[in-house]
This record gives sequence, C-alpha cells and structure tokens, in this order.
Amino acid sequence: MKRTLSDVDLAERHRQRARAKGPAAPPRSVRASCHVTWTTIAGLPVATVSPKTTKTATAPFIYLHGGGYTSPIIAHHWRLIAALANENSWTVIVPLYGLAPDSDVTDALTRLTALHQTVVQDAQGAPALGGDSAGGGLALALALSLRDRGLTGPRHLVLFAPWLDITLDNPAIPAIERFDPTLSRPGLRHGGLLWANGRDPKDPAVSPLYADPANLCPTTMVVGTHDILLPDCRAFATKARAKGVDVELYEFPQAFHVFIAGTVLPESRVARRLVTRRIPGRG
Repeated sequence: MKRTLSDVDLAERHRQRARAKGPAAPPRSVRASCHVTWTTIAGLPVATVSPKTTKTATAPFIYLHGGGYTSPIIAHHWRLIAALANENSWTVIVPLYGLAPDSDVTDALTRLTALHQTVVQDAQGAPALGGDSAGGGLALALALSLRDRGLTGPRHLVLFAPWLDITLDNPAIPAIERFDPTLSRPGLRHGGLLWANGRDPKDPAVSPLYADPANLCPTTMVVGTHDILLPDCRAFATKARAKGVDVELYEFPQAFHVFIAGTVLPESRVARRLVTRRIPGRG
C-alpha cells in the first residue's frame, strides 16, 4: 500500500479498482457473533451491528470507516466493529457514506448530521461517535459541525489514527514517513483534495486540526508511533487540552497505521481495553 500511495497515478488506479470491487460484506466471523441488519437513513446504507450474546445494549456508537475518503469499507473494519460491539455490549451503527470524487465532504456532513440526529431521537440520548483514519477525521469534523450548529453532539469521540489535516504539512511527518510501512503523502493528498472538492485544504470540515476545539466532548485517540498521522494527533491533543477538552492520546510504540484493526494483535487488545475504560455507560 505504501508504494501505491507514493505515486498519485498509482493511488488513482487503486481508487478505481477499490470502487469497482465495492464495499466488503461483513465476514462470516462477524455474522457469527453479531446480528447485522441493514436500513437506509438520509439516503445512506446503514448497518446496525449488535452482539448476539447480549440482550440489552448500551447507548449506540456511530462508526465511520477509513479508506482515504476514496475507498469503501473492508473486512478489517467489520472485524474491529464486531470486537467493539462484543466487548462493550454496544450497538454499532455503520453508515456507508459517499466517497470521493462522486461525493464530497459537504454531502457527507449533510447526510451524517441527519443520521446522527435520527440516532439521538431514537436512542433518546447522545451516541458515541468514532472512526479510523479518514473516518476519524470525518467523525471529528461532524462533531465540530454539530457543535457549531447548536445540535446535540456525541457523548464521546473515539478516534483511531485520525487523519486531521489533508495537507500533511506538519514538519515532523517526514522523519516518521521513513518508518511508516503503510502510508505515503502523495496518494493521500490526492484523495484528500478530491474529498475537499474545491474547499480550502485547511478548512476545518476537511482538516479539523484547524478548528477551534473548545467545548468538544471527551475524546479518546489511539495511534502508533510508526504512523505519519501521529504528529497531527499530538498537535490536536495539545490544542484541545489548552481549551479544556478532556482528551486522552494513547501512543503505541512502533505500531503501524490503524493497528487496532488487527483485532488479534496483543496491542490491539490493549488499545480496545483502554477505549472501554474511557467511555461511561458501556454496559
């Protein structure tokens, strides 16, 4: 993947192949442990994933998958979602938001706002909200947009290696890029600009690192130190803490991008336990 992302043309070909293949269905292992049902909300296909072993689930958790804003959900996302559901007795709501270049951040925030408010109404309370990589960046952008509009926001944000600045201009990134086995800046920037669709790349909607984080809900972040997104995660945590936000940033030495999706890895299990401890009312 790193070689693909190191070249814009290769990244574009990968995007086209991934889109032609389409979103992965929940694997058999996920369907063995969880109920998976589908509906449509705000024009988006939405999966609801809940553990089979628990009759009473806690307040829902909305999960936005990664993929650089250009690639659909994959099997590893579903396995992580199932692990979070089973370990916390969560009902996880998984919208398959539109991808660039056919969709963009404006469309996504409009539809996800409607979905979030539907979940709030149905659950009679605020859900947790999270995601990985691009999905983590989008989750943060959504939370900030809900705050700015005076709407009910999430009760907690869970961000796994979130992509917080599509420019990837942080001067600390090049030193980490040598060790990152997965990510490279050229291909990521290409996807980010497609997602922005003409917006300033530093618009908080596409790069929430540049937003004012004041009055944001409690936030938990998990990232590896061999991940080029680490410097911006650190920058956001520092900025948010300065505004009084309850932020916990867990860094895992030498871990790769979204390592937590490797659900059988010891460090993934540790990270998930840390997330569980941070979120109240988990069941």
